[in-house]
Amino acid sequence: SLNAKLAQARGSLHSNMLTRSWRQPVTVFRGAPLLLWLKRSLLLAAVAALAGCATPQYATQTSYTPPQTAKGLICVAQCQDSLKQCQNSCSAARQSCIAHIEPAARAAFDSALKTYEVQRRQYETDRQYYELNRSLRMGFFNPVFVPGYGWVMRPGYYDDYYDDAPTPPVAPSLAKERQRMIHEQCDSAPCPCQENFEQCYVGCGGGVKKSVVCIANCKDSDPKPEPQPPAGTQ
Repeated sequence: SLNAKLAQARGSLHSNMLTRSWRQPVTVFRGAPLLLWLKRSLLLAAVAALAGCATPQYATQTSYTPPQTAKGLICVAQCQDSLKQCQNSCSAARQSCIAHIEPAARAAFDSALKTYEVQRRQYETDRQYYELNRSLRMGFFNPVFVPGYGWVMRPGYYDDYYDDAPTPPVAPSLAKERQRMIHEQCDSAPCPCQENFEQCYVGCGGGVKKSVVCIANCKDSDPKPEPQPPAGTQ
């Protein structure tokens, strides 16, 4: 009868479901998540420890002792005028360098952009293969039960925690390319204004003293900077 056939079909379906559920490997604990958690915890602890014991930062402080004669003070004033002229000249040279660097910066950016497009296409291909491999592993490589050993991984299984995804390339930036070239070509130009001023100051009968002082994260025993009036006004 129809009812008997329905009951037989339900029993067969229930039997198949029990068989599949018995054959399906259960999820077991693996050591990789715990290991990853421990590594992250140790990293955070190390960062916190370093933040609590920051390294002191030091800088060189220059102290000036003015000449003891009126003639020497007039000489120092001339040194200061020469210092300002030198600084203005260096500033003008830097601005001229920046103005002439724009075409070269754009050319370097265009070249970097072409390289980036090639790397981006390669990254997209690598990413597709990576996602495909992950989907295949999730579908076919599961733990299996081996009598006498328990639940083990099938041959060829690669743990997800040690599977690194491809790294996308970094897009170039015209502003960063311009700043890089300014630093390399304009900021590195020699401008010995301060050195010339100190030599002139000493030649006028004054004294120049340099000392290393702490400016950040200082200890109680570290030398501290002292306020200094402008050279030639002491």
